Parts: sequence; structure tokens; C-alpha cells
Amino acid sequence: MTVTFESADPVRDRDLLLGLNIQYVQWLEQCVRRDFDLELTDLLGGSIPDYVASALEKLCAAHPPEGVFYIARRDGQVAGMGGVRRLADGASEMKRVFVLPDQRGAGLGGVIVKRLIGDSDAFGYATMRLETGPFMASAHRLYEAEGFRDCAVYAGAEVPSELRHNWRFMERRPGPVPAVG
Repeated sequence: MTVTFESADPVRDRDLLLGLNIQYVQWLEQCVRRDFDLELTDLLGGSIPDYVASALEKLCAAHPPEGVFYIARRDGQVAGMGGVRRLADGASEMKRVFVLPDQRGAGLGGVIVKRLIGDSDAFGYATMRLETGPFMASAHRLYEAEGFRDCAVYAGAEVPSELRHNWRFMERRPGPVPAVG
């Protein structure tokens, strides 16, 4: 498997970024509805396409060392996405790690996560944070294996406040990865 990372441009790649992010948020919507009997569109204050369009610039506009957002390709085909952005307190945040359904099962999520951790470290961030839904069990195992540990909710987290008591917030500090288990 050959994986390449292309820095996304919110203008040049707008349609592709909208499509990937809409698919990601629609999947979140299904999980939130199933697990919490809540409508994500109500919590976001509008339609998913409108929400994604309004968040796209903030998500993808940063340049290193403030952040980066990637389109991941496997063997030349779009396979996923993910990014790093600077939080107001000086930590970085891992954002929108997503692998297309037909690309799952070959370890691409782990490749994306490792790239984002490497970028965060290279950009000089001492702490990296993320937020993850309780239904993302395979992602939790991946994050834990990379040294992420549970933490309190942090300023700048994207998840709506109505879901925060159900969500998982994690952080990683550079150094040796502690053993899990």
C-alpha cells in the first residue's frame, strides 16, 4: 500500500473537502441518533452541508506550524483525510481523521494518525488533543496505542455541548508511549 498526503487547499479542493467532511458528519449523525436519540442537525443549528461549509475554512486554512489538513490517497485514490490545528492554549488538536468505508481494514487510519502526531511534534507542540465519540472503539484503541490518555474537555473542542458528557477527550504528550493494559 502506497499512502501519500496532499496538503488540502480550501479553495482548490473545496468540492472534495466538502464531500469527505459531509460523509464524515453524516456518519456521526447516524451514530448520535442511534446511541443518544438526538438529532445532530438540531445540535449543529442547521443542515450538515451548511455546517460543513461554514467550518471548512477554519478546519483547512492553517499552514505549518499553525496546522495542516490532508487528503490521504492510497495507491493514488482518495482514501481519507485528517488534520492538525493549533488550539488557543498552545496545544495542537487532531481533527477529522476519516477513512472512506471502502478503504477501511488495511491500517490507513493508523498511518494518518501517525502522520498527524509526527507533524504536531515537528511543529513544536508539547501536547496534542482530540475528541472522539464513544462509538469509535477501534479509533480509541489506536489513539491509546499512540499514547493518548483521557483528559477533561478542553477549550476549542468542536463537539456540541449537549454531547460532551458522553464524549471522550484525550491528550498525548511527547515522549515514550506508555504500555496499554
